[in-house]
Amino acid sequence: MFSSSKSKPNNKKKSKTSLFKRIMAWLHLWLGLASGIIVVIVSLTGCIYVFENEIKDFIEDWRFVKPQEKAFMLPSQLVTIADKKMKDKKAASVTFGGKDEAAIVGYFVEKKEESGKGEDKRGEHKRGEKKKDLAQNAKKEKGKEKPKGRRKGTFISVYMNPYTGEILNVKSFSRGESPDFFRWILNGHRALWLPYEIGRPIVGVAVLIFLVLLISGIVLWWPTKWIKSIIDKSFKIKWNASFKRVNYDMHNVFGFYSCIFLFFIAVTGLVWSFGWWSKSLYWITSGGKPLIENRESPKSDTTNIKVFNISTADKVLLKMRKENPQASGILISIPAKPADPIGAFVYKQKNTYYNMDRYSFDQQTLKEISIKTPFSGKYIEANIPDKIRRMNYDIHVGSILGLTGKIIAFLASLISASLPITGFIIWWGKQKFGKKAPAAKPKAASKAVPAAKLKNTASEVIA
Repeated sequence: MFSSSKSKPNNKKKSKTSLFKRIMAWLHLWLGLASGIIVVIVSLTGCIYVFENEIKDFIEDWRFVKPQEKAFMLPSQLVTIADKKMKDKKAASVTFGGKDEAAIVGYFVEKKEESGKGEDKRGEHKRGEKKKDLAQNAKKEKGKEKPKGRRKGTFISVYMNPYTGEILNVKSFSRGESPDFFRWILNGHRALWLPYEIGRPIVGVAVLIFLVLLISGIVLWWPTKWIKSIIDKSFKIKWNASFKRVNYDMHNVFGFYSCIFLFFIAVTGLVWSFGWWSKSLYWITSGGKPLIENRESPKSDTTNIKVFNISTADKVLLKMRKENPQASGILISIPAKPADPIGAFVYKQKNTYYNMDRYSFDQQTLKEISIKTPFSGKYIEANIPDKIRRMNYDIHVGSILGLTGKIIAFLASLISASLPITGFIIWWGKQKFGKKAPAAKPKAASKAVPAAKLKNTASEVIA
């Protein structure tokens, strides 16, 4: 009877975990194992990329100059000097920073498509026919809006002393293979060093899974009872315990403390992975309004085409400086075609991008051209959903809160990289050591004691 009464509480213990929690535990385990390696790579590369600007400022001394008591050179002057250095290339932009920062003249060399292989003797004739077909197709497609894809090519930055025009350094990078360390880190972060068409969706799916893991993790972490002993286990790590216990606590406790930051990092990161996510997020923040994704640049008036005079960019810069005396930086884009406008990007705060003002001007008349996108115009005049969309990058890397926010993003990403590892150790430990050892067989009774001897022993005890 005693043994049967013992077995009943064991059955009750087994039924305490709800079906919902068991499902969450199953999802948490297998989704975590499936996405773990990708989450580790994305998190570690994110940790490094958060401090890109700070690290570059520390190791790249040619990004800075000695401040002087005179005005910066004009864009036309810097471009003239840089063009001689770059020979047949044409400048695409000029960027001015603070008084102690180098100016940057930017170039873009577009990647040319490779010609077809294995042409026969009539190759020249075929190319001629192909040109005719392309010309006819261009006429048919004229007026139709074409989707603007990723620009393929090499970006070149010529760093110059804005006071003297001295060239301090020339640096180039591409979105594919690039000698630039931080571009390599970004390629790993966004596409696992695979072609973007392949790697970006893989990263996106892994981040979506990670969001499910955050939710299921909170469900599993939630204390069954809010009493001191259970609360201590949920909020504190017992550092003096065994390795298995410390590893378990690190997974649970660090995961809980970082989950809210990781949620925002994951939600904002998915904007670059999936168009449907980007549109849905804007739809939610705007109260049901669609996202206007017009990637086309505003157009200059081409009815009276003249040769573009680079001195026109000087006028735009002087206008921007007058209107924004406290700006931390100004970028002036130089039009490459008659229909291209002159662009002006005014950065209000160093190393942040959300509160940037963006302008477009007709390259001949300097009349301001407006275009309706979340990133156009002045930040202060944008509506709430457009402001939130502009903040997306700065929220993702933590710079929305300055250096403090970057430190938080760094620590949260570091914890994110550790979660698949500590989770795997927990799972592996259960696989290896989780099975209970078989119950020890009861020892055989020692030699039987004769009844007569028992009686004598009992009588001796009583006596």
